[in-house]
Amino acid sequence: MLSTQICGWTADMWSPIINLFNFIPNWGWMIIVFTICLKLILSPLDYWQKKVARQTTRKQALIQPELLKLQKKFGNNRQMLNQKTMELYKRENFNMFGSCISMLVNMVLTLFIFLTLFYGLMGMSQTQILNQYTQLEDTYNQEFASVMGYTEDIENQVSAKESDIWSEVYSQAQTELSDKSETEIYQKALELFSSYVLVGSETESVEDDITISDIQNKVLEKYNSEIKQSWLWVSNVWRPDTSSTAFPDYSSFVSATDFYNSTTYQTALKSLTDSLGSDASSEQISEETTKLKESFENKYNFVTQSVQDNYSNWNGYFILVILSAVVTYFSLTISQMQSSKKNKNKEVQQSTEIVNPNKAMKFMKFLLPAIMIIFTIGYSALFAIYIVTNSIMSTIISYIFLKIFEKQEKEQKITITTSNKPDYSR
Repeated sequence: MLSTQICGWTADMWSPIINLFNFIPNWGWMIIVFTICLKLILSPLDYWQKKVARQTTRKQALIQPELLKLQKKFGNNRQMLNQKTMELYKRENFNMFGSCISMLVNMVLTLFIFLTLFYGLMGMSQTQILNQYTQLEDTYNQEFASVMGYTEDIENQVSAKESDIWSEVYSQAQTELSDKSETEIYQKALELFSSYVLVGSETESVEDDITISDIQNKVLEKYNSEIKQSWLWVSNVWRPDTSSTAFPDYSSFVSATDFYNSTTYQTALKSLTDSLGSDASSEQISEETTKLKESFENKYNFVTQSVQDNYSNWNGYFILVILSAVVTYFSLTISQMQSSKKNKNKEVQQSTEIVNPNKAMKFMKFLLPAIMIIFTIGYSALFAIYIVTNSIMSTIISYIFLKIFEKQEKEQKITITTSNKPDYSR
């Protein structure tokens, strides 16, 4: 329930912003454009953080000879060494925590955006998957009612007819597969349900019979033409880019939408418990609740059987999962390169108490790619598209910043050299 609430408010926070790009008809490309714009807006802060880190490291390199002298002179007196080191920092106007503060600010903001976007997109995925099913269910009910000639109270009339048909075909499946498991009997009953003839022709021609399968195929047409959201090799952007099915079965649907906490289910559950009355025992309530869940499962399978059959293949090929780890690694590598130049004096690095952000960066280079794999393998391809796009943009921007810093340092070096050159014109 808590995760649903978090998904809800973060989705409410990000949805209006993402919907600014709804002129793009495909969700995959929409998220790519949104991510590029977001990254460009945040790039000045990223530039400031990286510049401070680079300046701090360069300043550290300049005072290292003095630090080495202090170490040799006061190496046996820890208290005096720390005191003299602090005096040196103050004299040279060096703040050893300067880069850490800027890194912390940038990290907090990045983490906030990452987590809120994660929950936001997860909440949007829940909503989209649930809305897609609702549209399919409406199409199914309308087609069913049209065949049967229902004009009023369509949902209840369709439900009553389904219940009668299901009782009949399930008993038939039990008779035919008496020695089989409940799962096999259930699958057989679904097959019999789909092939059930609702309306037969006067000439008794099989070709003119209208079966429930015909209605389910209408639902499939609706999904293909108006509802499905694919992107390149990913069949369904609301599902992971993995070997999971492109369209969810019922258990995956319940998990992806947190269905049993949804308004639809909770309303039906409240109606059920109210009808049982206050005198109902816990066993009776539990039994009726199980039947309610079974009815929702049956309805889901009645509606989406053709869609499930046609999209039972892999939703993707783990490409986004692999890319998220690889691109994140290279992005962090370039960020590390631009924050400092390699220091050849390892003895001074090890002996001084300067906080070196690169040590943490080396650890993060392996930790973050692993985290990206976890996030992209278990959640929607849409979030994986965001991660990959964000990492690619970070790599490009970091490389540009690196070249800018190198150019600035080169110009600064030339200026210093020119100003120190002796004038022999006199």
